[in-house]
Amino acid sequence: MTTSSPTIAPERSRPSQRPGRGRVDLLFLFRELVKRDFQARYAGSALGLIWSLVQPLWQLVLFTFVFSAVLKFRLPEGEPIASFPVFLFAALIPWSAFQEGVSRSTTAITDNASLVKKLSFPPELLVLSAIAGGLVQSAISAAIFVVYLAVAGDLSLATLPWLLVALPLQVALTLGIGLLLAALQVFLRDVVQVVGVGLTTWFYLTPIVYPFSMIPDWLKVWISLNPLTGLVGLYRLAFVGGRFDGWLAVWLLAALAVLALVAGRLVFQSLRPGFADEI
Repeated sequence: MTTSSPTIAPERSRPSQRPGRGRVDLLFLFRELVKRDFQARYAGSALGLIWSLVQPLWQLVLFTFVFSAVLKFRLPEGEPIASFPVFLFAALIPWSAFQEGVSRSTTAITDNASLVKKLSFPPELLVLSAIAGGLVQSAISAAIFVVYLAVAGDLSLATLPWLLVALPLQVALTLGIGLLLAALQVFLRDVVQVVGVGLTTWFYLTPIVYPFSMIPDWLKVWISLNPLTGLVGLYRLAFVGGRFDGWLAVWLLAALAVLALVAGRLVFQSLRPGFADEI
């Protein structure tokens, strides 16, 4: 992410004191930040934003070929999803958005030092826009996946509304962790390195490339405490339907999402006065 300020007229850089005007200015700034972040991913490439469609489509085709035609990987009997590529891609959609949101949020303040120092606006917008950029890419991948499932006859329209439950919980969890890490990164520059290692570990401790049923009994209780276990389960339920036994993990996800959001907000607000001096 570059540190250049978005093109905003000087008189619009500060929220107006007139009723309603400041809110409009913040919304404008948020849209510009998200737009800049998303466009920066493909800046200088010949296809530009078309890559946002090509990449998830190619990934889905590649998964289908490798795991179905080459490896002939089969999930255990009794799993609601029979196709491993579908099983995998349904979980990668929320994981990719979460991973990118947390990673970009961690350096959202330090990467935008000029904005924090020159403009008067809530710096939380930088974290929120970093998360929103990942959600836009995730939404594109989800749309392509839905079309793929519909063509294959595997799409469950009856359970698709569960995405309306999964998405707010995902955003709350990501935002809470993002606010916490973004604030700490300003004062401890090693945080971003720890986050990279932590996310890699978190990926393998989440039932993304393996089903929950394959986990040893003594480890299941610990994997259930992982909030992303409930999240990927909800996404799989939404896309494909079938039997779902992970409601305890979903309730835990909801509780941890609220806790992360409250804790992240409190830490961010307490450290915010020192941002300008440290960056």
